[in-house]
Amino acid sequence: MLDIEGTTGATGFVVDVLYPYARERFGALLASRGEEPEVARAVAQVRELAGEPDADAGRVEKILGEWVDADRKATPLKTLQGILWAEGFARGELVSHFYPDVIDVLRGWAAAGVRLYVYSSGSVAAQRAWFTYSPEGSLMELVGGFFDTENAGPKQEPDSYRAISAAVGADAGRTLFLSDRLGELDAARDAGWRTVGVRRAGEPYFAAGVGGHAEVSAFDEIRLGSAASELDLEEAGAVLAAEAARFASFGWMRGTSGNLSVVLSRTPLQLAVTASGRDKGELTSADVVLTDASGAALGAGRPSAEAALHARVAALTGAGAVVHVHTVASVAMGHRKPGGVEFRDLEMLKGLGHGTHEVAVTLPVIENSQDMGVLGDRLEAALQPGMPAVVVAGHGLYVWGENPREARHRTEVVEWLLELELTRG
Repeated sequence: MLDIEGTTGATGFVVDVLYPYARERFGALLASRGEEPEVARAVAQVRELAGEPDADAGRVEKILGEWVDADRKATPLKTLQGILWAEGFARGELVSHFYPDVIDVLRGWAAAGVRLYVYSSGSVAAQRAWFTYSPEGSLMELVGGFFDTENAGPKQEPDSYRAISAAVGADAGRTLFLSDRLGELDAARDAGWRTVGVRRAGEPYFAAGVGGHAEVSAFDEIRLGSAASELDLEEAGAVLAAEAARFASFGWMRGTSGNLSVVLSRTPLQLAVTASGRDKGELTSADVVLTDASGAALGAGRPSAEAALHARVAALTGAGAVVHVHTVASVAMGHRKPGGVEFRDLEMLKGLGHGTHEVAVTLPVIENSQDMGVLGDRLEAALQPGMPAVVVAGHGLYVWGENPREARHRTEVVEWLLELELTRG
């Protein structure tokens, strides 16, 4: 969950560029468009908050200016600013500001399957414009939803964060909030969220610090991903055996095909990987091998030949578990659409972490190789936002998640999507 001002972009841009832009246009907006429902509602809210029910357009404009000077986070002010900013962005008069470390990191997180949302005191309209008209073009495909003080509530109230958790269907303990303001971080933590304070030199709240919250100065200092599994090797083997039996029952792991892994340690990176040459419908807790970050065995047994690719995926995406299955639909669609398979406007896409069906995502298809280093390079280059999976042409499907259960759910969703495309001919 991303704050904007002072976190993804400079407060100075908002204060020196956006505030004056809107302030110069408040009068014309109120005079010529005062009857528009959104404008009229905001004006009524200004009068109510100011305790001046009879304030005319001139007085409302003056109140708005006073609130701008005081940097007041008033909902009607943000609404009217948002209307004007959105129109300015659309006309090409404005381009949003992002710190240099932000956009590439957000793209990487999205490619790894991280669900991204925005919660800012600026209106949803302003937020959408900010992400639509960035210096690198539209970033809307990265964001699953937008929240402001109207649809969520005040940013320093824990109940606002609880409302967002309910709206996006995410557990509080698995939600990370990034902000530069201590009061917001405290409220998010009180609601059960994880928090990171972003302290950038030159920002207004830099001197205030972030209290006891984790602290970074740039997004590329943040390492997302599940913590190491609390399972030992035998327990991991039992979990993977159960998962393999499920996939085998679907016909996705026929004979000895396919393999699974779970991360046991992050530093150093170590994985439990299903053993090579075993019938995946008959695995036991002993049919697992401990491997390092290169896929090499650290003890007895021989891991799957693709263990190195599992480790590469875990390192690249922060995943805690990886699934590799050989399904007819993945191989068929890989041949049919070697450039990638696009899915759009499907409710099932919510199963991959998207907050709405109104998205378009692409499942990459990469050329096969027996060299796991080469295959890993191809996978890294092909990663797509919002799609924690890739098809290896003529081979099968790789999918990843925070843990074996999430990786399994995502595998089932991606396979359903592939089967749907296969039926479309």
